Amino acid sequence: MRLAVLIFSFLLLAAGSLAQEATPLFYQAVEWSPDGKHLTFTAMRDMNQKDRPMRAEIFVVRADGSDMRKVSGAELNGFYSSWGKDRIVFSGGKPGGRDSEVYIANADGSNLTQVTKAGTGRNSTPAISRDGRRIVFISDRDGDKYQVYVMNTDGSAQMRLTKDDTTAFYNPVFSPDGKKIVYYAEKGDRKDQIWVMNADGSDQTLLTGGIGHNIFPAFSNDGKRIIFASSGREAGVDGSFIYTMNADGSNLTKIGSTPSYFARYSPDGKRIAYVAGKFPESAIYIANADGSGAVRVTK
Repeated sequence: MRLAVLIFSFLLLAAGSLAQEATPLFYQAVEWSPDGKHLTFTAMRDMNQKDRPMRAEIFVVRADGSDMRKVSGAELNGFYSSWGKDRIVFSGGKPGGRDSEVYIANADGSNLTQVTKAGTGRNSTPAISRDGRRIVFISDRDGDKYQVYVMNTDGSAQMRLTKDDTTAFYNPVFSPDGKKIVYYAEKGDRKDQIWVMNADGSDQTLLTGGIGHNIFPAFSNDGKRIIFASSGREAGVDGSFIYTMNADGSNLTKIGSTPSYFARYSPDGKRIAYVAGKFPESAIYIANADGSGAVRVTK
């Protein structure tokens, strides 16, 4: 989580454009389209900021790596996307600003609409429900620590779900039926943990038992499994490995033997997409659900 937060903070101050030159790219937040034919992700460039400002944008690509196209607007740094039906939701910040907002757009990038109101702090890591009606996200509007909120896709009916001002919460994601939300929490002990709660914020339950450093969780398409990245206390994001567990936290299973993160099950549950590689350069891969047969998607 520490590396992710640093990247997030830098993005809000970034400017410029994603040039078509051969400089390192770092990928984040890969997600499948509902039909399993496409992926959406964040691509970041110029992380050292010595020669030019850093830039981050949301892209869509076919699962075979072809037909890559940008979704986020030209004036935004876009990051942490999620796909529901035929629309993509993501967070974005204006170059030079410190706040970020939640945006929604059609899968081709058209009809870009700001969902959260300007001046409500940093609103980030949105995820849309499968039925396309609700968005769960994090915001620091009520204090220094990020809390989990939900709202309708038009920005109405915003409600805070977590209410612990001593803990920061990250990357909430709905279960397929929309009844649960999985997320991870940082209490300042360098051991981020995965939790699950009801969609109204009740029954918050620890799943990872206070062990390791656990981040970026998501449900399988049938809601029975949770996939996430985990590492030891001293390893950063790019030192994580992919794990899965039952939705109640049992039957922990390691997937593959290569450091990787931001993993997501395909809609049919037969494949996973994930990110691998050392900061500041990484790539997106697709493999079988057990980690075998990995194929690089981004070049």
